[in-house]
Amino acid sequence: MKKGFQLFAALLFSAFILASCEQDNPTPNVSFEQKVLIINQGNFTEHSASLSLFDEKTMSITNRVYETANGISIGATIVSGTISPQKEAYLVCNNPDKIDIIDAASGKLKSTISASLASPRNMIFAGDKLFVTNWDYNYVVNDFGWWEYPDSYIAIYDAVTKAFIKRIPAGTDAEGIAMFGTRLFVAVKEGVRVFDASREDYPVIATIRPEGVTGNAKHLVFDGSYKLWASFPDKGLVRIDPVTLVADRIVAIPVDYMDGFITSDGKGKKIYTYITEFDANYNPSGASIFSLDVETLSVDEVLGGTYFYGVGVSPSTGNIFTAETSFSSNSLLKVAGPDGTLKTTAGAGIGTSRYLFF
Repeated sequence: MKKGFQLFAALLFSAFILASCEQDNPTPNVSFEQKVLIINQGNFTEHSASLSLFDEKTMSITNRVYETANGISIGATIVSGTISPQKEAYLVCNNPDKIDIIDAASGKLKSTISASLASPRNMIFAGDKLFVTNWDYNYVVNDFGWWEYPDSYIAIYDAVTKAFIKRIPAGTDAEGIAMFGTRLFVAVKEGVRVFDASREDYPVIATIRPEGVTGNAKHLVFDGSYKLWASFPDKGLVRIDPVTLVADRIVAIPVDYMDGFITSDGKGKKIYTYITEFDANYNPSGASIFSLDVETLSVDEVLGGTYFYGVGVSPSTGNIFTAETSFSSNSLLKVAGPDGTLKTTAGAGIGTSRYLFF
């Protein structure tokens, strides 16, 4: 159980959650080499995304590993990613929409999924299938001037052949995704939507939104007791029992309003969030990383900065990864110990955002 959960915490980084179909252990087992594949998202219109590889043993970084391995850039914006038990990295990309599958250590491209993707967001492995949330292209403008995607859906693929199987309507602005047993959880504007994955038509069996909690659900992560935590940036974090489908706890903790990304440590004892605040001219004015102790429900600020765009926690060392992010030049990677003490910094790529541990 413990070993299975440690993988869970690592592979869930990004915002999306990695899971299997075993109810008592929602993740497969792999060994860790203390390597971190860093996603530099890049600018949407410039195809400036790249990958960096960080070695926790030597505390050294190698940039542009995809270009070195393949002789070309990835040619897209990398939204998220996850690592398979075979240590392949699945990179979810926009513009163009695709999932590039690479060897995590070398960066060598192995294959690509492109069928039935439309603004893909996050993905998980679950048994013999892959599940990918998509925004789709149809949008409406809400009262605040933001685009919303009411036709979001889940694309389902065979995990071995990568063949497209079907798509399931999800709701509005589908983001984080998780599996517990035969229940598929998806974070949408309407709340946390639950689908019955034991049936071919994947019917909706619940939409979870506690009273008084407003705004979109964004990302999902399990703790060490397999309770599901959902980020609602308007409020904080909501704890959900995946068996009873009851939201039994709301914790006020800062969560980045735009991204809403959350992750856990390697033992499932803490949930980590981040937030960046902006002034009236949309210049970053301060950033923080917070931790939530899932037992005591205490909240602590563990690291401060100027402009964070993601957070990751190593399942091997407990080190905290983030970056002073730039979308006009290279970002500055920051690696801190579990107590928030800065250990090292290093130049990374444009728009550093996600951290995949293997």
